[in-house]
Amino acid sequence: MKLGTKLTLYLSLIIVLVLSGYGYLDILSRRDILIRKMKAEVRSTGRTLQVSLETISLPEKMEYVQGLIDAVSEYERTLGVIVYYQKRNLILHSHSLEKGIEPYLDLINRSIREDRPQEEFGTFQKVPIYSYAFPLKDSRGTSMGGVSILQRTSFMEEDIEKAKHNILITMFVLIGGTVALILFRTRKWVTQPISKLMEGIENLAKGNLDHQIDLKGGDELSKLARAFNQMAVDLRKAQEQIIREGEAKLELERSLRQSEKLATIGQLASGLAHEIGTPLNIIYGRTELIRRRLEDKEIQKNLDTILHQTERITKIIQQLLGFVRKKKPEQKALNISNILENTLDLLDHQIQKQRVTVVKEWRDNLPSVIGDPDQLQQVFLNLFLNAIQSMPDGGTLRLSVSTKRISKEGLEDGQQQYMEVCVKDTGAGMEREVIQNIFNPFFTTKDAGTGLGLMVTQGIVQDHEGWIMVESEVEKGSVFKVYLPSLQREVKGNG
Repeated sequence: MKLGTKLTLYLSLIIVLVLSGYGYLDILSRRDILIRKMKAEVRSTGRTLQVSLETISLPEKMEYVQGLIDAVSEYERTLGVIVYYQKRNLILHSHSLEKGIEPYLDLINRSIREDRPQEEFGTFQKVPIYSYAFPLKDSRGTSMGGVSILQRTSFMEEDIEKAKHNILITMFVLIGGTVALILFRTRKWVTQPISKLMEGIENLAKGNLDHQIDLKGGDELSKLARAFNQMAVDLRKAQEQIIREGEAKLELERSLRQSEKLATIGQLASGLAHEIGTPLNIIYGRTELIRRRLEDKEIQKNLDTILHQTERITKIIQQLLGFVRKKKPEQKALNISNILENTLDLLDHQIQKQRVTVVKEWRDNLPSVIGDPDQLQQVFLNLFLNAIQSMPDGGTLRLSVSTKRISKEGLEDGQQQYMEVCVKDTGAGMEREVIQNIFNPFFTTKDAGTGLGLMVTQGIVQDHEGWIMVESEVEKGSVFKVYLPSLQREVKGNG
């Protein structure tokens, strides 16, 4: 709901409440005035009737009394009159009051006992009435009896209903006019300026930093529009500066990654000598055996062994050269399990030397990821090396790969499928302070470390639109979780 509409509704609600309260109070006031007017009218009639009846002392003039009762009863608002003579227990009343007068006789008796007028609201044969009773006295002040006048209240209720109708019409007119005025003004002063501001924000979100909002005036929204225009100009300048700095930073990061590659190669040097030396020794021994036993039936088997070990040397050297060679990052579909297997091959010597058991947990036909094989191999090489080095007395390196649908801020569809690669070791673990700083440049806990490995690893993963999470507990080991966007369909790539 738009702000202008909300403002109109809230103001209209306030107006409705105020006018409703005013109308309710006005109705109560009119009801009170009409009731007092009716009571005054009945009391005036009662005083007139009292003067006439108290001057008549002879019961023989009852016909005259009945005439007075009938004359008063002819008034359209008067339902009837009851006259009670106490000494003779004589009751005279209007012809309209044939039955059901007992409650009003009780009211007359109460007025006689208390020697003052009595009044009450009630119903007579389902007709709402107001009854007024007063005592009668002779010239000596002795009580003669009493009178009760029954007045219809329906006329008062009709007047109140008319007042309600008039107030309701007045309220509708006032509310309609006020709402129309508020709606027109809020549209001009609020809705239209806010729509222009929203249009400017949308253009800014789309990257159009040249868009300017045209709002004239001296109110707050106009000042906000001018501040927005200045912000767009500043953002355009900042964007240009960021692009320049980003290009320089990207080149620096590439250089750092290449340096980290060379540092990693140094750590692999001792293992590489073993990896190359052992197959060469086997080749040498098999060659000697073939030379001595040319007529042996196992010549073919020995030749197969030679070929197998030669291929192993070639594979190791090719992987090493491909890892060291600096080239432009590629973007292609990759099978993440192949990359993990190739990385483990490079570290086979260190794994065996430190008596580390590798447990691999992933299924076949995993979805592919898009990225550069050399860069991703560097990511897992750094993580595997750190895990192996954290277990100098041996342990278990557990690798698992799974797919997950994860909600991430900025995704239009809300969720995207990611590949989760977990690297879990049973090493010494890390304290909270170490975890908070491991991705900072030049931070290291190793005596000969550069402090760049995990920083470069994180940068590569972020370049692949992913992220890394770390969990660790001292003396229990660490878990590094790498998340990389995966293709929705399951396709085998080339690692």
